[in-house]
Amino acid sequence: MFLPVLALTFSFFALFATFKMDSLTQSLLFILLISSVAGLIYLFVLFPGYSGLAVAMGLAAFIFRQNRK
Repeated sequence: MFLPVLALTFSFFALFATFKMDSLTQSLLFILLISSVAGLIYLFVLFPGYSGLAVAMGLAAFIFRQNRK
C-alpha cells in the first residue's frame, strides 16, 4: 500500500511542477523525462538480475573509459 501512495504523491507533485513551467515545450520534456525515469526504475524492480548486470556493465565501461584518458 505504501508504494502506490508514494507513486501517486510523486505524480501529483510532478504534475503540479509541470503547470509551473514557463513554456509548453519545457512541460512536455519534463513529463517525458519523468516518464522515462519511472519506466527505468520499474524495469529495475521488475528484472533485478538484468538491471544489476546492466549497472555493472555501465560502471565498468565508465571506469575503463576513465583509464584511457
